[in-house]
Amino acid sequence: MKKIISLAFMMLLAVAPVFAQKLSKEEKAARAKAQYESAVQCIEGRNFVIVPTQYMDSDNVLQTNNDNSRFFSCEGKQFFIQGAICGGDNNTPYVAEDTEYTVTKDKKGNIKLRILVNGRKVRGTYTISVRTSGNFADVIYTPPTGSVKKFSGPLVPVKEANYNKRSNPM
Repeated sequence: MKKIISLAFMMLLAVAPVFAQKLSKEEKAARAKAQYESAVQCIEGRNFVIVPTQYMDSDNVLQTNNDNSRFFSCEGKQFFIQGAICGGDNNTPYVAEDTEYTVTKDKKGNIKLRILVNGRKVRGTYTISVRTSGNFADVIYTPPTGSVKKFSGPLVPVKEANYNKRSNPM
């Protein structure tokens, strides 16, 4: 009898997380709107970081990124690019300044940001798209020569970002 009761209790414990409270549609929409508004403020304030969660490799296969030392950062007029998937080098962060920083919104409120960067080791165009459904950004880096790089990840303020910035940028 004790075995049956203990088995029933274990089953109840295993099933209990399934009945946990889930977010309603309104709560999800409010959270997405808050994330989007935060992303808009970061873009307008020129103070954001994108740590890619996914990127396209050279064979155009979608890969997952688990390394927080690969990122694209905007801190005022300076841009820090670290990691080969973001257009830089895996070992050295590159510093660049923008020659163009254009923000456009479409009818639905989606943001498209076009940045022309120019630095000692990196040049090219970054096109960043953020939809109204949150703070997730799709980025396309087009260098003057070489292959186009695509990556995506959350666009967050520099203060809230979890990334590993190496010293001695070039």
